[in-house]
Amino acid sequence: MARPTRKNAVLKLGGVGALAALLLAGGLQLASAGENSGTGVAQTVNCPTVRDKLPAIPAAAAANVERELVNLDEEIARQNERLAKQAANPQGGPNFINNAILGPLKSKRVAVLDRIEISFNRVGAPRPDLDSLATCTLNASGVASALNSSVKATAGKATAGTVAAAQTVNCPTPQIPAVPAQAAANVQAELAQLEKQISEANARLAQQAANPQGGANFIRNAILGPLADKRKAALDRIEIAFNRVGATRPNLDSFATCGLNAAGAGNAGNNGGAANTGNAGNAGNGNAGAGNGNRAQTVNCPTPQIPAVPAQAAANVQAELAQLDKQISEANARLAQQAANPQGGANFIRNAILGPLADKRKAALDRIEIAFNRVGATRPNLDSFATCGLN
Repeated sequence: MARPTRKNAVLKLGGVGALAALLLAGGLQLASAGENSGTGVAQTVNCPTVRDKLPAIPAAAAANVERELVNLDEEIARQNERLAKQAANPQGGPNFINNAILGPLKSKRVAVLDRIEISFNRVGAPRPDLDSLATCTLNASGVASALNSSVKATAGKATAGTVAAAQTVNCPTPQIPAVPAQAAANVQAELAQLEKQISEANARLAQQAANPQGGANFIRNAILGPLADKRKAALDRIEIAFNRVGATRPNLDSFATCGLNAAGAGNAGNNGGAANTGNAGNAGNGNAGAGNGNRAQTVNCPTPQIPAVPAQAAANVQAELAQLDKQISEANARLAQQAANPQGGANFIRNAILGPLADKRKAALDRIEIAFNRVGATRPNLDSFATCGLN
């Protein structure tokens, strides 16, 4: 159970663009004060790296763990910025840095480390003990902070530039016949499961690229094999959804097995979306309705045209693409419910489904842009991909 200090510690994200610039400026080496200040080069915080202390990360926890490792690095950058200001314009007494910077930093790290532990525990894996990694000290002036973004899982020190580009899974798009209205919600739920499985597998591949483990057959045995089993189960449930309402049961077995895209390429997903994005896309494939039921529409969202993703940003981008997929699936499920049980007026779909979807997509696309900016890459402008229409 988390200690009380962990319950009250909240990591507030903001000003990421400025922080990302700090991350890339000489490995967090911060500028000295102006000519008239007489101060030296600023110190930086010296925090234990966490990535290389973690046990094998379960696939289902990978995206959450990666997100929290990024939070740790962002907080290091934030406090290094404060140290730079302190060097240029000293304030407080001899304990100012300890009380106002290192103390609060420890509290925030406790909260993040606790969430990493919980990520393991939530998926049934043994909860690691990361308490000893919360406390930071100071580096000598001019020494860069070690970051989780530049350390391997089995390395003992930061090694920038060693991360390989990640592969992604290449899964066939299930060719589903017109879906009976009574089965639409179930089919949508299972298509969402297929997308979630793809996202989890891609997160594991990103982790494998950053921190290789196992032998030559590791990816096939530990990622593609289990993925095929999970897909087979979801596809079976789609078939059953047809059968349950008296429709002809489709045979979807041939769509269970996935291959691999080349490093840096994305998964075309369930709507044949552009492969260079990794976006599993619109889960509403074949969701046309049948019989006497109302025909359910699906959302028609533009595929984000994302430039080549830096290896250091791959896990974050994959996590946000998974969020986009999840948002599409949730919207399609609501549309299926609306077809089966109409409610509201003529603008209900636009106001209650498409509008909120655009807001959620904008937030996820912003986080993708930030992931580029954070590692020093040109920030793409993805705003035009937020708004969806209807198929």
